[in-house]
Amino acid sequence: MTPEAQQTNSRSDGFDLGDTVGLVHGPTTDPDAERIVRDTLTRAGVTTIVDGEAAVTVHLGGAGLDVEPAAGLPAEGYVVAVGDHQIVLDGVDTRGTYYAALTLDQLVQGNHVGHVDGVEIRDWPTLPYRGSIEGFYGTPWSHADRLDHLDYLGAHKMNTYQYAPKDDVYHREQWRDPYPADKLAELGELIERAQRNKVDFTFALSPGLSIAYTSDDDFQALIAKFEALYALGVRVFNVPLDDIEYEKWHSDEDATKYGTGGGAAGAAQADLCNRVQREWIATKPDVAPLQMVPTEYYDLEETPYKQALREQLDPAVIVHWTGTAVVPERITSAQAAAAKAVFGHDILIWDNYPVNDYAHGRILLAAYTGREPGLAEHVVGIISNPMNQAAASKLALYSFAEFGWKPATYDADASWRRAIAERAGGDAATIAALEVFADLTTYDGKLHLINAPVLASKLAAFKATWDGGDLAGAIADLEPYLEAIENASAQIRSGVIDPEFEAETDAWLDASFYWGGALRQALRVFEAQAEGNASDVATARDEIEHLITQADEIRDVRLPHSKVRLRIGDGVADAFVAQATGSVS
Repeated sequence: MTPEAQQTNSRSDGFDLGDTVGLVHGPTTDPDAERIVRDTLTRAGVTTIVDGEAAVTVHLGGAGLDVEPAAGLPAEGYVVAVGDHQIVLDGVDTRGTYYAALTLDQLVQGNHVGHVDGVEIRDWPTLPYRGSIEGFYGTPWSHADRLDHLDYLGAHKMNTYQYAPKDDVYHREQWRDPYPADKLAELGELIERAQRNKVDFTFALSPGLSIAYTSDDDFQALIAKFEALYALGVRVFNVPLDDIEYEKWHSDEDATKYGTGGGAAGAAQADLCNRVQREWIATKPDVAPLQMVPTEYYDLEETPYKQALREQLDPAVIVHWTGTAVVPERITSAQAAAAKAVFGHDILIWDNYPVNDYAHGRILLAAYTGREPGLAEHVVGIISNPMNQAAASKLALYSFAEFGWKPATYDADASWRRAIAERAGGDAATIAALEVFADLTTYDGKLHLINAPVLASKLAAFKATWDGGDLAGAIADLEPYLEAIENASAQIRSGVIDPEFEAETDAWLDASFYWGGALRQALRVFEAQAEGNASDVATARDEIEHLITQADEIRDVRLPHSKVRLRIGDGVADAFVAQATGSVS
């Protein structure tokens, strides 16, 4: 599903596509939009697509019908009009026409085969930058992960992917060294896939661990790296200077020129970025303004460092900011406005959700919450830093797409449910299983401070009914949900549309199966204790210990999660089991 359109009006003159459709090209047609249109028509039963007009005609990248054209809409805006046996897909630019083609595909999929309802859509994104930044620590994504991720971004009308994996040595530790030929070839393939999906592949180079700001050799090494990626088609660049000791100089010349303190670091970084912007980027008319990630990349405190960036950094440079914390619970409109003021530059929010490199043993599948729609009035974009698990990150990315496109109507819970339904392919049983599983993986200690809220509420209801003397009723009410926990892993494995989602969550699915079994055995303890059956209590307790031991031995294959036990409903599931047994934890 693509994000909700800004304006949609129904028409009464829908029609069946038939066997033959004409295709008329316009000034903003491109091969990728045409590819989507042809695929859409073929899947809808059209057997012949001819150039020029026919009984049913698609105007691709140009005007038609009696509708206002896309001209005048914001960048990437488009018009889709369906009626009177015509389909108009008119983009204000080639990306807009591509998005119009995606919208047509969704309209056709939403009808019975071969029919399109009459409609007029005028649509455009609210935020210019929408997408992701692969900027986490730990096991990086595979090449296949990245290719799939770029397809996902494009299909959901996100336009930004930033390549900045902390554990790519050529991005950070060995930033001066050219990429080996095989790695450069992989990057080239990613760039081509990004272009195909109308996604800007942003190349980030992080030199802060060792750069000498006064060294022309270092500057030329940075530019050489950028030139190599420019030759492959990259047109957006970033210089991240985060997670470094910014008061530590790497040359005596830097210390002599800049002195000490945060203001000195800000001045040095501004000089570096200004040279990149003015001496390299400004000489290439097809390259977007430089981006940079400041060392003080969060909070709103006025400091000498921020003052130096505000006063000395070229006005064209876009500054990344994560909010009032590295992973803030909320980002408000007022905070975004203050960030723009304190940095004195356009702000691009690097949002550290659902990244889990700090949440060892956790996979984060809760809703994308706590971002006020009004912040879009003060920033140029908001991009997600995802998890080490690329496919599982799509639950959150779906909501990033919706927020970035139309924040005014963003509903975190409704968006989360649509994201789950998409992963489940619309299957009701798989949707229910994913919701149960996601509830057990809610807590991150940052955005979501309550773990397993649904399970917790059901356990609280169980206790209230039990304490009220209705033992059978308490068990009857709770056991179906505990069965759902135990059975969720099998349903998810068989029902999700993305095999990689199952593969990436495999360890947590196994752990949830064992914890579901332990919870059900805890019910048996309560039941046996009420009946005074010591033997059954002992049997259930032994089974609980066995199940929890099995759960605790499971590890994910990725760093940093491979070194710790996995977290499933912790603080809720384990507390209930301990309450039942008096000693199991």
